[in-house]
Amino acid sequence: MKKQVAMIGLLVVMTMIAAGTSASAQSLHYKMTANIPFEFSVANKKLPAGEYSVTRAQQTAGDLVLQISSKDGRESISRLTIAVNTLEPKDDARLIFHRYGDEYFLYEIWPAGGSTGRELPKSRAERDAEQKFRDSVVGMANVKAPQAEIVTIVANLR
Repeated sequence: MKKQVAMIGLLVVMTMIAAGTSASAQSLHYKMTANIPFEFSVANKKLPAGEYSVTRAQQTAGDLVLQISSKDGRESISRLTIAVNTLEPKDDARLIFHRYGDEYFLYEIWPAGGSTGRELPKSRAERDAEQKFRDSVVGMANVKAPQAEIVTIVANLR
């Protein structure tokens, strides 16, 4: 009986180690950098075009809270994120934006090779832009409600 309990305990520990290693390989443990060629919003804050980094807000706290910072250090915002999964991991790290007209909103962050990314909840500013965008086509016959355009920026790991 003691051997079975010990074996089950060992199996649980090994499973946790394997899961932790896999999660670390697919997380934002490393800083991502990207040159974003347009003004964009995170939460209710507009950020100018330029080079940005995305990192964990606290290195030991995991990917729940991410920090987006400009290269020059003038702009920075931390944001709570939600885990999202894909069946088709991408080779490159990516930043995904929603575009409504000429407004861009950071939507998802994907590490290279990861099947788990991070989604930023829609801010009030994004919901307002989405509604304004949809209202712009109201009254047009046979027009399906417009969706946000998806814009992808490939990032580098450092």
